[in-house]
Amino acid sequence: MPVVSPFQVAWGGEQHKVLEELARSRTAPLRQVQRARAALAYAEGSANAAVARALGVHLDTVRRWRKRLPPRA
Repeated sequence: MPVVSPFQVAWGGEQHKVLEELARSRTAPLRQVQRARAALAYAEGSANAAVARALGVHLDTVRRWRKRLPPRA
């Protein structure tokens, strides 16, 4: 059973669309693409460790990205 994070994020329709486009981009800087993929994974409820493994980045990097997200309304 996958581990689900207790910190959920929800993106609006337009935000989600922009994130999906950026996550698929082949011309955007790598860090932006990785952060978009991470943000989409957060919206699905993925845990930090799972996101870090999937993106091939350090767990602390994912934690830092998640802290930078805007607070949930």
